[in-house]
Amino acid sequence: MNRIRIKLLSLLAAALLASSVLTGCSNDTSSSSSTSDTANNIQVEYSSEDIDGTWDDSAATKVSLSGNSIAVDGSGASASGGTLTIKSAGTYVLSGTLTDGQIVVDSGQEDTVKIVLNGAELKSSNSAPIYSKQSKKTIVTLAKGTNNKIEDAASYDYAEGADEPDAAVFSQNNLTINGSGSLTVKGNFNNGICSKDDLVITGGNIAITSANDALRGRDSIAINGGTFAITAGGDGLQSNNDEDVEKGWISIDGGVFKITAESDGIQATTSLVVNSGTIDIFKCYEGLEGSNVTVNGGSIKIKADDDGLNAAGGNDGSSVDGRPSENASSDDSTYFIRINSGYVTVDAAGDGIDANGSLYFSGGTVLVNGPTNNGNGALDYDRTCEVTGGTLVIAGSSGMAQAPGDTSSQSSLTVYYSTVQKAGTLVTLSDDSGKPLLSFAPSKDYQSIVISSPELEQGKTYTLSSGGTNSGKLKDGLYTGGTVSGATKLADIKLSNIVTRISDDGSEVAERMGGPGGMGGQGRPEGSHDGNRKPPEGMEPPDGMQPPEDMTPPAQEQ
Repeated sequence: MNRIRIKLLSLLAAALLASSVLTGCSNDTSSSSSTSDTANNIQVEYSSEDIDGTWDDSAATKVSLSGNSIAVDGSGASASGGTLTIKSAGTYVLSGTLTDGQIVVDSGQEDTVKIVLNGAELKSSNSAPIYSKQSKKTIVTLAKGTNNKIEDAASYDYAEGADEPDAAVFSQNNLTINGSGSLTVKGNFNNGICSKDDLVITGGNIAITSANDALRGRDSIAINGGTFAITAGGDGLQSNNDEDVEKGWISIDGGVFKITAESDGIQATTSLVVNSGTIDIFKCYEGLEGSNVTVNGGSIKIKADDDGLNAAGGNDGSSVDGRPSENASSDDSTYFIRINSGYVTVDAAGDGIDANGSLYFSGGTVLVNGPTNNGNGALDYDRTCEVTGGTLVIAGSSGMAQAPGDTSSQSSLTVYYSTVQKAGTLVTLSDDSGKPLLSFAPSKDYQSIVISSPELEQGKTYTLSSGGTNSGKLKDGLYTGGTVSGATKLADIKLSNIVTRISDDGSEVAERMGGPGGMGGQGRPEGSHDGNRKPPEGMEPPDGMQPPEDMTPPAQEQ
């Protein structure tokens, strides 16, 4: 498996990235929607033609599909057997059922072609039902109130030397999907929907089942609306351009996502930005992965076989197609995870939140459950972890546990328990009046927990208790309001520093380096890197000994 290190030119690349988004995602000067990530200087603008799901029916070419035959009423396209070839810019409205055929866009390089699926069902026995070979942009509009289906072949017939198309909906150039209708895609051969340039989605009720990636935009993916039900044999969403530092990014600016993926839920080679939307990842290898990951809003829930959020790869074998992995350097400031706002919950078998660089928390709510094995940490970083705002409750094993860094401005408490605490055992931190400031019941066994909240004040004393019940409102293990009864008091703790580390009896824990069997400290020295969990020199396993099963990544096919 080839692994290529991605080097981003921090601020310069971010500025260039902003301009590339304007070019890649917008083809006219008008725009009715825009969002920005101030942390990365990324701005995505959605053009009016990207958003507009209407069309002028009187000027459109009508295409009627019936079995293996196609009838064309209008100009710009011709039919031969079961193949419709679109040769010029315009709007083409498709209705009916094509049992075995293909819609081919082969227009001018500056042409915008709009394909309206108006109650259409497309199938192919040997290729992709929609193949845009050439255009400036191809727009697929899902007509209001219609149900549309696209299913490709399980194997493709290629001309000698060819390997494209490779998705049920495939475009060599920019691809937009809009409208309010429904679309069901079955990508039996490889990917579901793929653009070799920019993939933009602004609406629709879209269900995708794919042998590999469900949505792939090689240069970028930008989504600001729609509902998505995704079952993928590979990644749910992937942008995989590893040759240009301005590309390979994903921006989620809206939409509702339900994702089940054998590989990553959402994976970007460079930047991944979540600004808005609701993302539920029910199964994945890693949840959100990119060279850098920024969350500015929205609701994100992740259940991962390995890491929940990951910056710059890690110990996973899913780092393919140019994803940074063991060659990533913790000295590179472009590798980071930044959570500015939003709601994030993670259930991870590997690291909960893993940055082979730095972590920044400035707002929102972050809840982490897991891991339970000591080869991973609920919080894992190489450079620094700065907490300046937000509510953090991060529970997991103690072997690789790390506390936030001392450069933080918001107080935090890290507790290392002498024994494993059973799943569901309540952790409560109360003020001097007995009012619970934070009460959390981890969903998995745990032996360490990080707590940080704007309500915690340096210099004040708090009471840590364990067990009992809380009468307040429960969401994802976190209680709000209510009172705690039946709990066992563990210790009174004075937060004498921004970062306080204690054992469960209240005694102070000195700063330590994370490692198997050791307690976490502020972080590893700059230049160190444990993303691949390699043992220190002289501590390698004997010849023939394999790593534990839960640390062996699955083989990936691309």
